[in-house]
Amino acid sequence: MLERALNTLTVLSENKNGLSISELSAKLNIPPSSIHRIVSVLKKNNFVIQDPVTKKYKIAYKVLSLAQNLTFEDSLIDSARPHMDKLASDIDKTICLCIMEEDKNICIDYVENKDTALFKVNKGIAMPLHATSAGKVFHAYMDKYIVMEQMNSIAMNPITPYTKTDLNTYLKELEEIRVSGYSICDEELQLGIQGLACPIFDMNNKVVAAISFTAIKSENFICDKSINLVKETAKAISKDLGSR
Repeated sequence: MLERALNTLTVLSENKNGLSISELSAKLNIPPSSIHRIVSVLKKNNFVIQDPVTKKYKIAYKVLSLAQNLTFEDSLIDSARPHMDKLASDIDKTICLCIMEEDKNICIDYVENKDTALFKVNKGIAMPLHATSAGKVFHAYMDKYIVMEQMNSIAMNPITPYTKTDLNTYLKELEEIRVSGYSICDEELQLGIQGLACPIFDMNNKVVAAISFTAIKSENFICDKSINLVKETAKAISKDLGSR
């Protein structure tokens, strides 16, 4: 089914005026009934659209947006990496670059340091927004009611005894993050571990990523100096992305 769906998208991408069920069936050598099921699923998920007049199916803009997102992520990594290298050297910690995907925080790149093995640092691994410093940054700059909807859907399940589970308390913390410009995760994802993150803005002043690091809480490493260095790094990356 998956292979047939991908082949259907490929054929549609080569025919900008669209194709009917029968035309797709002939080109792919798949029974019309099967083609109908495939395009129905693709249409439901906004990967194809159906012309209301010709009834032919065409590629939807969601496919284009996926490609643009990949291009943007590559550009984001290229812009951030030199600044991440410098920050990792300055504070001697592993530095992560994170984005938000749906309701998850995802690390898309990191500059490794000797402390990497101590923490959950993996590219592409989805982590909860409410229990990570980067995730809190994304929530802090989102519409309050969207945050409430997301948190109600997961019931704010605790990961450690220190994970915030009260929505009002969490919303108050998000307000403080917007004022201070940084977020701290205090043993909310891993016991004994703290995290710090700052927002990265694009040319439209929209938060598109976060830069973060983690440290052993007993080291007392999250202080004015480290906070300011991360904030300066996030500001430099934002400037490279066109933020004013």
